[in-house]
Amino acid sequence: MFPRIVLLSGGFGGARLVAALSESIAPGHLSVIVNTGDDLTWFGMRICPDMDAILYSLAGLWNAEMGWGRRGETFRTRDALADLGSPPWFNVGDLDLAFHLLRTELLNSGKTLTEATTELARRLQVQGVTVIPASDQPQETHVVLQDGRLLHFQEWYVKEAAHPLVRQVHIPEGPASPAALEALRHADTVILGPSNPVSSIGPILSRGGLSDLVRQARGRIAVSPVVLRASPQDAAASHHARARQRLLAADGAVDTPDDIARRYVGLVQYYVLDKADSARVPGIERLNLSPVTCDLLNPAELARTLAGLSVTVPPAQ
Repeated sequence: MFPRIVLLSGGFGGARLVAALSESIAPGHLSVIVNTGDDLTWFGMRICPDMDAILYSLAGLWNAEMGWGRRGETFRTRDALADLGSPPWFNVGDLDLAFHLLRTELLNSGKTLTEATTELARRLQVQGVTVIPASDQPQETHVVLQDGRLLHFQEWYVKEAAHPLVRQVHIPEGPASPAALEALRHADTVILGPSNPVSSIGPILSRGGLSDLVRQARGRIAVSPVVLRASPQDAAASHHARARQRLLAADGAVDTPDDIARRYVGLVQYYVLDKADSARVPGIERLNLSPVTCDLLNPAELARTLAGLSVTVPPAQ
């Protein structure tokens, strides 16, 4: 019997992994709990960037080169807003716009974010994977910059391109979605995806009860979001790396596989890192974590590694 696996994920690293992971796991045995701290309301629409990246990836629509949005996008609406004197700082493509309008209509009709997400997944014909928001309530992450400004995470990350130094990250605590709690209660293995540990994994674990349920799973794995040999020519990866460095620095940490592993001590058993970073293995072992190396830049290999670790965990009877 294949184990029930729950992936905790943000948008960028998670979107690169989730489609390959879904192909390595039996249909119906993978759930993805997605960060909602990045969500925002923009021109009256409710936008869930991380959720959309996961859904688009599973539907084969995600623009991996840009690291967000859909493939084949146009931006005529954005450009028209600029022509009208309201240049938007948050880029929403014309195809993406339809998705946000539909989500907002579903929410305004009284559906929870979980229910709206289920309906959006159905319309994208996403099958075999359950996508779940970490919370049904708006609970948005903010950052305090070194210059004293308080910004919504997306204002800093998109409008400011994650350049200003961060003094503090405000991750609100609040209720988890009932679906997220239920998925973790029945999980055999929980995987903390290769997502930003501060702004993506942090807001998931802060939701009431989720971190305790992660600890109760028989199999617990974290994947390093850092690949020290990654090419700086990858603009999307460079942007995410800069944001991760800024946020970790605000927390007194550095952007290395072993320093991030310290955040997960007591929460997971296995820590998966890039094979080129094997020099970090002894330090991770000293944290009483079991390091596993593979090619993190190869989603299929990473997915096979995670699936292999998961099946070593005996499923519940």
